[in-house]
Amino acid sequence: MKYVSLACAAYMLLALSVVSHATTTDGIYQLSEVSHTWDGTDAISPATPTADYDALLGDDTVLTYTLPASFSGFTFYRQPYTQINVDTNGSIWFSNTSSTYAFSLGITGKGPVISPWNNDLSSYGYGGVFIQHKTDPERVVIEWKTETWSDEGGFLPNNFEAVLFPDGTIRFDYQTFSAATAADFGSGISQDDGSHSLSLTSAYGNAQTLGGKSFRFIDVGLLPSYTLSLLFNGTGSGTIISDPAGIACNANCSASFSEGTTVTLRQTPHYSLFDGWSNGACNGTGDCLLTITADSSVTANYTYDAAHQVKSGDGSYYSSIQAAYNVIGDNNTLKLWATTYTESLTCNRPITVTLQGGFDSGYSSIVGDPILYGELTISDGTVIADGLVIR
Repeated sequence: MKYVSLACAAYMLLALSVVSHATTTDGIYQLSEVSHTWDGTDAISPATPTADYDALLGDDTVLTYTLPASFSGFTFYRQPYTQINVDTNGSIWFSNTSSTYAFSLGITGKGPVISPWNNDLSSYGYGGVFIQHKTDPERVVIEWKTETWSDEGGFLPNNFEAVLFPDGTIRFDYQTFSAATAADFGSGISQDDGSHSLSLTSAYGNAQTLGGKSFRFIDVGLLPSYTLSLLFNGTGSGTIISDPAGIACNANCSASFSEGTTVTLRQTPHYSLFDGWSNGACNGTGDCLLTITADSSVTANYTYDAAHQVKSGDGSYYSSIQAAYNVIGDNNTLKLWATTYTESLTCNRPITVTLQGGFDSGYSSIVGDPILYGELTISDGTVIADGLVIR
């Protein structure tokens, strides 16, 4: 035992807000839902092909389109490309020149792919596939107005698009679906290497159920970062740790996270009661989960747990050393937290008491010294100070 003496974007796409808490990444691209938008094309068919416009009709057909000069830096999975192969089955290929559907997204066997709807589609009876270069900002819009092969000729149109940006960012926009018979064999993007792919279908549902929604695939190296500030309030204290790492503090602090990152804040009270989160997207007393879309702040509120700062040998709790001393029996031990006690203690009973500390908040182990800011007066009995500091 220890005894002491009793002395003292530049692009339009990047301006879209992330609206879903669901984000997923394959280490190169990140997928998230964004506020819905619709670009559309002139949708003229047949049309005379130009550098800025082309169209395609039919079933199981492919149109090769050379990207405009403004796309000289365009990459897909960080590989540069100057042209795309668009098929009537809802996909964009880079090396494959045949129309393909119902393929495995993770390993296509036909090279990298962008597939807003991996299905057997046809524009024999209605619509077509339309490609248009637009400016301000620079982008290429690939719009599908098609029926499913099973619905061909029934005038049950489905309208969706993929929008490509020069920095490699991709947006899927879904307008309307009328299909009587529809399937989704796994839509999204893939490098065709078995390791890098993002399934829109797995994350958000079958493409034909996503009318009125938009989704973004962005290289994680292009994601903007925002500051999450953590504030502490109240008479108590605690420690907050974030997942992913960045925040680990018991006083006001902040950290930067990439846009779309889902951050979980977990708190551990320190001799305190946690009163909940405020001043942000979280409330209640559970973990705080929020998706980063802008600079933001969250406040953690604590109240010092005075009611449990002294524990007697019989397991009772007291709000002060004096209150405990006044009622305990002889040869008792008062366990004290490793914190500060602002009170004067008068010991005037014919008993022996041990003041022991300082414990953690659960009284499971000694982690420091309790500090008594006040006077200790002993007029009767015996007081053993085991780890107590008096100032």
